[in-house]
Amino acid sequence: MFHHPSEFVTFKTSPHLPGVELYSARLVDHEFAPHVHDAYSLGAIETGVERFRHKGSQHVAPAGTLVLLNPDELHDGHAEIAAGWTYQMLFIEPQLLRELTGSEAYFAAATAHDPLLADSFQLLFKRMWQAPDDLAFVSHFTVLIDAVTQRYGKNLRPVPMPASRQPQRMLAMRRVLDCIEANLDQTLHIDTLAAEAGMSIFHFVRAFSALFHATPHQYLQARRTTRAKTLLAQRSTPTDAAAAVGLTDQSHLTRWFKRAYGVTPAQYQQQIGTRPLS
Repeated sequence: MFHHPSEFVTFKTSPHLPGVELYSARLVDHEFAPHVHDAYSLGAIETGVERFRHKGSQHVAPAGTLVLLNPDELHDGHAEIAAGWTYQMLFIEPQLLRELTGSEAYFAAATAHDPLLADSFQLLFKRMWQAPDDLAFVSHFTVLIDAVTQRYGKNLRPVPMPASRQPQRMLAMRRVLDCIEANLDQTLHIDTLAAEAGMSIFHFVRAFSALFHATPHQYLQARRTTRAKTLLAQRSTPTDAAAAVGLTDQSHLTRWFKRAYGVTPAQYQQQIGTRPLS
């Protein structure tokens, strides 16, 4: 049990990608005894300051710092200031990270003060925590871990995309787009789309993002929102439009619609005069 009223630790095993565990915590008085993890421990300090011992050295990690620990590295942890610290971590099984990077990644430094990447880490971590399906989770995960490993990982062997295969790649991605368009009202899984492209799930996210400047999840949500807009213009109710494009409920449609167009579905219908007939 924790002594300070604001302290908490929450673990969440990803239901969408085996080998990933999510962890969010705020600690003030609690001190971690020396311990290890079998997995890579990659995280970001959100507020406050942590101090921990690692490989015989003391590390101070203020807000905006990435914490990058390889498997089986002994470390402890406690607050450096009275306010404590808040942070998020991803525990990633070595085999999964090997599949993503194509090699045995290694982090030479336990910390890196990188506020911009730490902010991205926290944003994508929250989206992963709330991800409704594996397409969303793997899209966020690949973007985040690629950014971290490419900037701070060692021993990486990136797989190039040969220019000579570009026509085949475009044909493969056309199959993916057709699959998305034909199944906007269904739950689309990452392995289904990757199979259409003939790629591994991580390679597919990278190739798709490079070609369309959006992750597969972002593209799918954009297409769903566009289809919903058409239905709303035809006097569908927001609830019916959300169901017709595979969104979980009207509030889900409202969030995505306002991000895309700056108004809610109801406001859009009111403005163009297509409120559903009662």
